[in-house]
Amino acid sequence: MIDKMAVTARLLMGVIYLLNGFNWWFKIITPYPSISDFVHMAPPPDVVGAMIENGVMFHMVKGIELLTGIALLCNIAVPLMLVAVLPITLSVFIVDVFFVAHLRGIIMGVGSLTLNLYLLAVHLDHYRSMLVLRARDGASLPPDAANFTDRLQALLRPMKPILGAVAILLGLIMLGWMLVMIGQYIAHPLPFGAGRPPMPPHV
Repeated sequence: MIDKMAVTARLLMGVIYLLNGFNWWFKIITPYPSISDFVHMAPPPDVVGAMIENGVMFHMVKGIELLTGIALLCNIAVPLMLVAVLPITLSVFIVDVFFVAHLRGIIMGVGSLTLNLYLLAVHLDHYRSMLVLRARDGASLPPDAANFTDRLQALLRPMKPILGAVAILLGLIMLGWMLVMIGQYIAHPLPFGAGRPPMPPHV
């Protein structure tokens, strides 16, 4: 049961991150920013806009999201990509839940973090050498080296089925919502910010 849940969660996260990353380069979702949106308009005056205005930061973020989506869908270097994308997932959670703070943002932020944390828990054994308590520089890891993996495994074991079910449920809602937004964009291709009230001018 856990294996099937893990595969389902991996594929859901893969599709969601693939669509998120792809949208930056090729517009498919109106409420999400894309390169083409800022050819004739300035980025919004918020944390996302600051990353876009930086010129490199958002390219890197969306590139990692796209790469993560492909890796998860192809089941290639999954433990590595889950760690690499975690800082981005945490940033998405903070921005969507505390800055965007509406229903879609909260679901997307909480869902992304839940999927990422669940899959990290599933692959916890792959991080055994990373979680060693004391590592000797340049030396190989002794098989009996003290680390946090066993304690974490014992702590997470009873929680994994519940966390997996919540992650899959949120992932399905996220994917469904994204597919609806893609359908809306295909029907009415509007730029980022369309339908939002105009921002007050800076003094």
